[in-house]
Amino acid sequence: MVFYVATVLVQYAIAFGLALLLNADIKGRKFFRVVFLLPFMLSPVAVGWMIGKSMLEYRFGPVTRLLRWFGWDEPTLLTSPWLAKITVAAMDAWVWIPFMVILLLAGLQALPKEIQEAAKVDGATGWQNFCQITFPLMLPVSVTAIVLRIIFQLKLADIVITTTSGGPGGATDTVSSFIFREYKDRSNVGYGTAMAEVYLILIIIFIALLLKFTSKYMQRPGV
Repeated sequence: MVFYVATVLVQYAIAFGLALLLNADIKGRKFFRVVFLLPFMLSPVAVGWMIGKSMLEYRFGPVTRLLRWFGWDEPTLLTSPWLAKITVAAMDAWVWIPFMVILLLAGLQALPKEIQEAAKVDGATGWQNFCQITFPLMLPVSVTAIVLRIIFQLKLADIVITTTSGGPGGATDTVSSFIFREYKDRSNVGYGTAMAEVYLILIIIFIALLLKFTSKYMQRPGV
């Protein structure tokens, strides 16, 4: 779970970059907005079957066949512990990055244009404009997007259960998927229920501390 939660920062960086592109005055902007939001309309279970069980299938999947064609004799995307973990994280990111893009794009469109135009008149470069104006002004929206994404990430189970069932050797397991297998597959109802209750308490404590930390950070002078 620590690995999966840590990937939220990578997802945020990608989402911020996409939001900046979609907010820019580029050709076909409306088309790309629709394309980038399409994964968010899919169910994680559907993504697990469509990509994990079909496209990444070891023997006949089109992706693994393509990798063999490029010279990778044993494309172990879902059988190697670290590769499987990265693959699951990538599928989950593909589904949820559009959610962060929506929040960040809304924040970018709400920024006062006068400040950015004044910075350009004063000779600020694009990078200076981003570091000193856009990013600081976007901090409240960024914190909201990251906190919400972490909450969703702590519940990650659908893609893991559908694609790898926690394997190989529990490498891709999340707490939620482990509780599901204990409860359903192994019929450990009492153990599974106890773990779910403890995990709920831990999530509440973690989110409360995270919100308290971010609230204090946002109240600092100059933020």
